[in-house]
Amino acid sequence: MLLPRTVAAAARTTARTATELVDQVSADSYRAALEELIAHPTRHSFTEAYRTAARSAGDRLAALGYATRSEPVAVAGRETLNVIADKTGTAPEAERRLVYVVAHLDSINQAGGAAAPAPGADDNASGAAGVLELARVFGAATAEHDLRLVLFGGEEQGLHGSRAHVAGLSGADRSRIAMVVNMDMIGRRNTATPSVLLEGAPVSQSVIDALAQAARDTSDLEVFVSLEPFASDHVSFIDAGLPAVLTIEGEDQLNVDEHTPRDTLAGLDLALAVGILRMNAGAVAAALGATAAP
Repeated sequence: MLLPRTVAAAARTTARTATELVDQVSADSYRAALEELIAHPTRHSFTEAYRTAARSAGDRLAALGYATRSEPVAVAGRETLNVIADKTGTAPEAERRLVYVVAHLDSINQAGGAAAPAPGADDNASGAAGVLELARVFGAATAEHDLRLVLFGGEEQGLHGSRAHVAGLSGADRSRIAMVVNMDMIGRRNTATPSVLLEGAPVSQSVIDALAQAARDTSDLEVFVSLEPFASDHVSFIDAGLPAVLTIEGEDQLNVDEHTPRDTLAGLDLALAVGILRMNAGAVAAALGATAAP
């Protein structure tokens, strides 16, 4: 009879510590990161404005204690970059899994070209700021497993940043990946009830299940699920057989302002974004075996 009680106690402890981390998600901190990203006139992948945004994000991650680096990405004779931040877990090296939290940093104005205004508030400052907010939440936490945060460039031109990153992964790192959570367009409320779509593939089912449970535990989100991955950076991981899920606002196709100068902060519902962030924080905390700082 001792084993079931021990397992139950461990499950309660995991749920409690995950809740403590979820409750550290801050709407004010998230909004500040969002406003900083939107302040750039564009984040088109091949502009100096994008590089400035990437440097700023990298500096913020480094200040939180992450081992931070840039990863060059070549695209048809041009170059953009990914920003990567790692935090090593406390478990023995041979036992540590790897958990990813990712989003694309770039924005685009499809009608206006590279230099045209592209605030990209929802697509995808909302997701990139989400990575920065979860970086803040987990920066002071203790975790058994390794956390890797990535802000990708070249997404709007064809998932170039994530495809280059996945192609460059070592076999050892691939074998350790337990979860990839991608945030793309998490801030626009398109439905009467706040909602989120969890988009993955059969290889992602365990991650979908974890996120759906976290949504029930931490938010009032209505959850939709799709096993038909499409057009965001989770696809690069899924194509390599890795368990990735896109978390995206429900009914995102109703957002007619993406890829235009109209995609501004005024169109966002920060309560929806925070709900999705809470869901993601809960699932990631459980996967990491993370404990909030005292």
